[in-house]
Amino acid sequence: MPKGVSKIKQRKLKLALVQLKCELGNLKYNKDKILEHLGNAKAEGADIVCLPELATTGYNLELMGNDIYDLSVGLDDDYLKYFCNFAKEQKINIILPLSLKEENGDIYNTALVINRQGEIIGRYDKAHLFLHEKRFYNSGESYHIFELEGVKFGIIICYDLGFPEAARKMALQGAKILFVPSAWRIQDIGIWDLNTRQRALENNLFLCGVNRVGSEEDLYLFGGSRVVNPHGQITASASQGNEEVLITEIDLEEVEKARDYYQYLFARRKDLDEDLS
Repeated sequence: MPKGVSKIKQRKLKLALVQLKCELGNLKYNKDKILEHLGNAKAEGADIVCLPELATTGYNLELMGNDIYDLSVGLDDDYLKYFCNFAKEQKINIILPLSLKEENGDIYNTALVINRQGEIIGRYDKAHLFLHEKRFYNSGESYHIFELEGVKFGIIICYDLGFPEAARKMALQGAKILFVPSAWRIQDIGIWDLNTRQRALENNLFLCGVNRVGSEEDLYLFGGSRVVNPHGQITASASQGNEEVLITEIDLEEVEKARDYYQYLFARRKDLDEDLS
């Protein structure tokens, strides 16, 4: 078996992608809405639920300004307990993107991974900050591989999707799924379509693009959440403009078959890429 193609404990997974319509700066409203959607996903038998970028606060940093510091939550805040308790009580895994505050006051555009036991088992901090994010957020300094249900996966956030090295690094570390929580603008819809399919194909993994929906004054987020298979084909997609939960089942054996067929991860000329920096 080629390096990077590992035996998967669980072949099939049911995923829920929450195409959320947030209320800007309203933590309680967004928390209640998220919990409602999590309940719907659980009722559909989802194993892993992924929310979009900055799901608890909304995205428009031009409008929120310095209020984003007060809207950011720490790992020990009671606010997070709502989601951890839900995960534990309902036995469901959650990927929760939010604005996270460190003890020193620094904030990060982060995605937390919460397992069925209600434990936060890891976090990914957005590495490539977009436009006004740079005024407020610290950038992440590393990529991580997580494991739920015996399956390894990675997370990148929105603008990270445009940098192929991020997805490739996680694929080489064994990721079979790449979750991409996003707040993607309507004017860049063509890039969303291209990059989601390209990252899935060139790394032969399942890509789950989870986009926000709705408007925050002049910022319009179009939805269009999707699952792309290891061949770069869209196998499930949500509407444009509507709040909904996209439920789909994936067969992880497709990853092994695609990687064996295309050999993109194994036929690389590493000797030609050594100077890539």
